[in-house]
Amino acid sequence: MVVMPDNSSTPITNTIGVPVRSFAKDLTLVETLRVLEVARGLRQEREVAEVALARDQIRTLMRKRLLDAAVITGDKITEADVDAAIEQYFATQHTYQDPPLSFSVLMAHLWVRRFSLSIIISLILTMWIIFSWVL
Repeated sequence: MVVMPDNSSTPITNTIGVPVRSFAKDLTLVETLRVLEVARGLRQEREVAEVALARDQIRTLMRKRLLDAAVITGDKITEADVDAAIEQYFATQHTYQDPPLSFSVLMAHLWVRRFSLSIIISLILTMWIIFSWVL
């Protein structure tokens, strides 16, 4: 029988060096999964906040570069125009617009609906064969 040494005198610390209480060793699997789920949720919220903060930094950088470009090109542009252009950019950044209708777009739509179209066509052909045989 192998006896593991008891390191209860040495405090367990997490990744940032804060000691973890001894009850953490006695967590069940369900409780451990719950703790991990909460930690994952907090990490995702922190990432969303970092993206929002980065967006403000991107706005200030875009504003500075647009004003610098206007000075270099000699355009007379106001700060309100630059702010309006940046707002319009962020408002339309993640919008979807259908491509103009063409033959390739039509073929793509048909390809996506190929299974439902094949069922509809087979039903129509079956009905046509049945009605033509009856008449």
